[in-house]
Amino acid sequence: MTTAKQRSLKQWSRVGLAMMLAACAGESRPGSADSAVASAAAPAGQPLVRDAWVRPADSGAMSAAYFVLHGGRDSLELVGAATPVARAAEVHESMQHDGMMHMQPRPVIALAPGDSLVFAPGGLHVMLIDLLRPLSEGDTVPLVLRTARGDSLQVAAPVRRP
Repeated sequence: MTTAKQRSLKQWSRVGLAMMLAACAGESRPGSADSAVASAAAPAGQPLVRDAWVRPADSGAMSAAYFVLHGGRDSLELVGAATPVARAAEVHESMQHDGMMHMQPRPVIALAPGDSLVFAPGGLHVMLIDLLRPLSEGDTVPLVLRTARGDSLQVAAPVRRP
């Protein structure tokens, strides 16, 4: 008898495999788990993620994903993230306040048509919380970015040091 959790893990494994095969391109396009193959360019005017990467970390620890998000011809609202390698993935922003660094969740990130936004150390990032396995240099992390319209961007992010 297969449990819902086992079915979910199998589905994530299939998505992860497809993304790992596409990892060499370093880009991804919007679509479903069945269309998680990266292309040299997204269809004209579609959102696009480039230059994605994830920090190495031990199992049980936290890591972060970074990338450049190009919004496309329409406005875009990023409302969440998911990955099979962590118990949770949240969009966060690091900022300095009164001489101290702080980090807070960002439930919505809005992009105007044609805009791009850099997710980088010390700023916006996707926090990978309670890793289910170690992330070592050379690994690839499948990441799904969700929009307010219900679309998703499939990302294959290599693990590397900054």
